[in-house]
Amino acid sequence: MTRRAARLQSTAFPDWWRQIESVALVGTARRPVPEPPVIGSVAAGFGADLRSEEALLTAAAIGSAALRAGRRPERVAAAPPAPPDGRPAAGRLATQLLELVITQPPAGAQQRNGLIQHWLRAADAAGRRLPHALLPTILDLATTVRELRVLAAEVLDARGQWLAAQRPDWSWVPDALAGAQARSAASGLTEAEWALLPSPARLPALARLRADDPAAGRALIESTWPTDSVRDRTAHLESLRIGLGPADEPLLEAALDDRAGAVRDAAAAVLDALPESARARRMAERLRPLLHVSGARRRTLEVTLPDEPDPSGVRDGLRKPPPRRSARGWWLERIVAGAPLGTWEAATGWDPATTVSRLSDEDVLSGIRQAARLRKDPVWAAALLARSWDPTLVAALPADEREGAVLDRFAADPKAAAASLLASVPAPWSAHFSLAVLARLAAGKAPALTVTQAVPHLVDGLHPDALPALEAWLARVRQDSSLATHLRNVLQFHSVKRSISEAFR
Repeated sequence: MTRRAARLQSTAFPDWWRQIESVALVGTARRPVPEPPVIGSVAAGFGADLRSEEALLTAAAIGSAALRAGRRPERVAAAPPAPPDGRPAAGRLATQLLELVITQPPAGAQQRNGLIQHWLRAADAAGRRLPHALLPTILDLATTVRELRVLAAEVLDARGQWLAAQRPDWSWVPDALAGAQARSAASGLTEAEWALLPSPARLPALARLRADDPAAGRALIESTWPTDSVRDRTAHLESLRIGLGPADEPLLEAALDDRAGAVRDAAAAVLDALPESARARRMAERLRPLLHVSGARRRTLEVTLPDEPDPSGVRDGLRKPPPRRSARGWWLERIVAGAPLGTWEAATGWDPATTVSRLSDEDVLSGIRQAARLRKDPVWAAALLARSWDPTLVAALPADEREGAVLDRFAADPKAAAASLLASVPAPWSAHFSLAVLARLAAGKAPALTVTQAVPHLVDGLHPDALPALEAWLARVRQDSSLATHLRNVLQFHSVKRSISEAFR
């Protein structure tokens, strides 16, 4: 083909394609379909037997193919070679166990992530990394399951981080890695390093630091407070619950005047857990006039509703109630939740058990439950649990009483939801509690349904010493396929978990 012919062809195709677009717009009834030009060395044609509509569709197919074929390929610079890893890979047995968990979860798909988390923690503790063949799989899983991200980032090593940089959907890795590194080095984190951390990486570091040195954690929060976003300020205030003490009050008190409502609400909620704060004293002053003990033997307690709050009350959190809540009832609940629990004894002369037994207002009881739960007051928690069961109060009991309280509840109410009861006891459980739970579940009228609901708690909390009892129960109920399946899943979960731990020793 001559150069002149090539130039003619280069202008013919765009003109023809614009004509095809015009025909498609106005219709073949109003404008004929032009014959295609020579494309490369090919002279395309429609044929005389095609109707105009068919000719238009054929022209569209020819033109779109020509446009794709004529597009120059993008030039992409080759990525630099991956650097060498610093850690040895996980061993053959550990790798096989991870592959098993990913492809054929031994305790069902719902428990897969728990086993992967255990594998990642064990690998990091042993100083091992993910095998290269499983890097894409784990990166994909952690992309959809956020709980895996920091754990996965810790064992990617150099080549895993290099691989993550090659795909946009794995862009979470640098932030997760920064969070893992900041958490491990939290005690030495400077204000300058804190300021450079991305928001997701700050919270794990702050949690670790608040657990070890609350004052240092608070100082980091204050160092960037004026420039932090509303979301960050709110999250940082929530983190003050770890190691919360009187020294945190000035920051929380100042946050009550923050320009953002979410920050003000977070500050008020955290201050509910400080019964000796200035805000608690202000709430006590609002509560005392509402309490009236009457009757010849002073055994009747009346709690009146508060009036609309003044600006000081609004500042302390007595704001607009949630939907479908009485405004005055909501304010009463917030006042009770914020006031020291000792206010009740001072006003009535009664102990917590007597006070709770003589109250009937649900807004008041809700406020007392919140105060007891947040302040982990064991006396008030026990009094409230004696009146009505509330699993959120179990954590306020002394550690050695929590399991006993749940077992007593099992005995008092065999129909109580086992999953809710078990969720109130932090894992791992003691051997005694684990054996007692299995006995209670086996004695129930519908063990298959109960165990189905309790599986997540059984896999997290069950003590290894209780596994022989679980095996014996499974041997007795093999004819109940549903129950047997769930019991077998729990057994397999603990078996694989133990094997993972042993593979990294």
